[in-house]
Parts: sequence; structure tokens; C-alpha cells
Amino acid sequence: MQAYVVSAVLLALVLAAGIVAIVTIRARWRGPGDDRGDWEKTLVTCKNLRDEGVLSEEEYRKIRTLVEPRLGIDRPGDAGRLTPGRPGPDTKRT
Repeated sequence: MQAYVVSAVLLALVLAAGIVAIVTIRARWRGPGDDRGDWEKTLVTCKNLRDEGVLSEEEYRKIRTLVEPRLGIDRPGDAGRLTPGRPGPDTKRT
């Protein structure tokens, strides 16, 4: 019975260590604020749809109002200003 308990505890420790390793590696690989690029792409896509006439100006403003807080923009009037400590958009073009 004691061998069974020791084996179960060891298995639980190995599984816990594996889970911690996976979460740590995934967090480092993803990086902080990685979803910012996705929101920027969404906003650019919606802006292009507005320019093509698929979205109305009102629909675009509603979407922008929902997306801007996720980009770290303080107020709708400060569309080009980011909050301190947040990385800005990548300006490199390939």
C-alpha cells in the first residue's frame, strides 16, 4: 500500500512540474501584451472595410470604441497617443 501512495505522489509531482514548465514556456514564447497586434489588425481591417464602403462611419466608430481600450489608448480623441509602459505599433515595413 505504501509503494502505491509513493508512486501516486511521484506521478502527481511529475505532472505538476510538466504543467508548470508548459505554462512558463508558453508565457515566455507569447510575451506580454502579444494580443495587441491582433487588435491593431482588427482595427485596420475595419478601417479598410469602412473605406471600401462595407462598413458605415457609425459602425466603424462603434468598433473603434470597443477596440481602443485594448490598445491602451487613453481617450478617443488621443488616437495616436499610447499609455506609458505599453509598446507602440511596429513601424518596420517589410
